Amino acid sequence: MGLEGEVEAPKHLHDDETEAFQHPWVVEMFRRGFSFNGNERNQLFLGDGNGSFVSYSGLGGADSPLDGRGLLAMDFDDDLDLDLFVHNIQRERHNLYRNLAGGKGQAIKVQLLATSGSPEAIGAKVELRIGSRRLTQVMMRGAGYASCSAPELLFGLGAEKSGELVVSWPYGEPESFGKVEAGTRWLLKQGAGKPQPLQARSNPLPDPWPPGLRIAVGEPLPPFAVELADGKHLVVDSSLIPPGGTMHLNLWASYCKPCVEELPILDKLHKEKGQLVMGISLDGGQARDTARKQLAAAKVAYPNAFLLVDDEGAGKQVDTFLDLFQLILPTTLEIDSDGRLVAVHQGRIDQNR
Repeated sequence: MGLEGEVEAPKHLHDDETEAFQHPWVVEMFRRGFSFNGNERNQLFLGDGNGSFVSYSGLGGADSPLDGRGLLAMDFDDDLDLDLFVHNIQRERHNLYRNLAGGKGQAIKVQLLATSGSPEAIGAKVELRIGSRRLTQVMMRGAGYASCSAPELLFGLGAEKSGELVVSWPYGEPESFGKVEAGTRWLLKQGAGKPQPLQARSNPLPDPWPPGLRIAVGEPLPPFAVELADGKHLVVDSSLIPPGGTMHLNLWASYCKPCVEELPILDKLHKEKGQLVMGISLDGGQARDTARKQLAAAKVAYPNAFLLVDDEGAGKQVDTFLDLFQLILPTTLEIDSDGRLVAVHQGRIDQNR
């Protein structure tokens, strides 16, 4: 399961008024980026098939520190596996996790239509019978904390090719709909005794952006401020790039070994015609002294600065294209003379570039 993307909650007309009614410490916690759950990251567990579960949080990219509060499991792209949408309270960000493992079509999707009681058949029990095995789910519209589930059920078949669907309706007798094949979608109407096929509605989700980025290749990089060695602020934008040239924004930190190892490589790149390298350190506090010493030891000629993260100022601009919770170091962004993102390099740059 991979991280699909992260979106900001929409700005509403009365957000400012709403904030005025919030307790001051709540507003301050959001402003400073503090955690309501003690910085405990979200957890994702997968069943091992033997009644136990294994943590897949870090490998799946689901270990967000943004205080998850609501979870929706749904087949968003209609590829017959469950994806996850997580609502986070921290900074009102949300995550959509696309299921990359997938069942390769070895699943059956079911929707219900009752002719008595609720048309959505809330409370109906659906069984998929495979020999002596019984896979059972209940149609519910509320599942998990502050979440509403989709009006459909998904049954994974594993290596099996088919199974029999039986519905125990809330107001009626159990009803068999016969055998159905893996990789199919069905509407089960009460009293019909025969499933009606549903047309697939493929909706491929786009590939996720590189971890830590909230901007796609081809989009303009918004201007943002950095702090120079003398303490002055500099606005980084396309005006710094020579005509027809390329700026390489290198995001690094003193504690990152690959970052330090590539300093001479970046310095060599900076000396090429039409190439501008600018290093932006994420170090803060006393760690900035360590970064300065490393730059001096490497004798780099390209400009370096420190990233400003301030919710009252330039940090809001940085936050539009960087997510420091997820950013991989080192990351180098290639920006053309028009200010557009051309390429993203994560990890140490090749010595032979």
